[in-house]
Amino acid sequence: MPYKLAPYHGDTLAVPQTVLAHLAQADGDTVRAALYILQTQNTDPRTIARALGLPSIEAARRALQYWAGAGLLESAGGKAPAAPAEDRPARIDLASLDDPYVAVLCEEAQTALGKALSRSELQRLVGLYLNEGWQPDVILLCCAECARQERRSVAAVSRALTRWREDGVETGEDAERYLRRVKQREDWCAEAAQVFGMDPGALTRWERGAIARWHEEWGVGREMIEEALLRAGSKNTVRYVDGILRSWRAQGITTVAAARGQGQLAGSNILATERPQSAPPAATARNDLFNRNWAAQFDEEE
Repeated sequence: MPYKLAPYHGDTLAVPQTVLAHLAQADGDTVRAALYILQTQNTDPRTIARALGLPSIEAARRALQYWAGAGLLESAGGKAPAAPAEDRPARIDLASLDDPYVAVLCEEAQTALGKALSRSELQRLVGLYLNEGWQPDVILLCCAECARQERRSVAAVSRALTRWREDGVETGEDAERYLRRVKQREDWCAEAAQVFGMDPGALTRWERGAIARWHEEWGVGREMIEEALLRAGSKNTVRYVDGILRSWRAQGITTVAAARGQGQLAGSNILATERPQSAPPAATARNDLFNRNWAAQFDEEE
């Protein structure tokens, strides 16, 4: 069904050509911010974020910076105090850039990383946006995450984004979900390290992956990890406990009570008992997890 414009009744808004020229490259929130500013003359990021339902005040600030770079907005007056020369990011000539997002990206990335970037680093940063298809919001989230890990370089950001893409991250929403999952995994590793009596920083990459798998795929909590650690005895390593948990999972053992029913446990202590003489050795090995040769099982799996 064809459409046509409805009659105007004085409720029109003059939109500068600057805004219309950027419709193809500005995202929806940025365009909405421009229309809101034109209608209300309000440039307070808190008010804009609240009125438009933006995900954060920072999103409103980025929209303001975008339109400042595009020429729609200009400084209202007094300049902010200059930062010390050694802390001040390299100045970006916004007037020479065709895409306002490039100016926002370069400025905010330097702020997020807490350092001035060289010309070659800025070119590499912009390449992540223009050549590799990363949205500025995602790049800036990655910059902040790398800075949190004390990896303050564009090379580190590029490597991290490669891993993010492998994990299915493309949009800002994807990145936020990914970062929440990273935080949760860090918490699990810290908790597991406490159970094993070790420093979380001493966990290897394989061990961190195993701990994440226990929680995410197997639904194993702290109590089951502690119970498996009791079974391990003196072999209290993540790899050994992983083998115990793997065997329990294969047998459908998902609770501490079920695990204790498979071995000789009283309370939280392991009580070693002799095998019944009437039971065939093979049957005893299958039914008694406490007496299983876990090391041999690991050798077979590897």
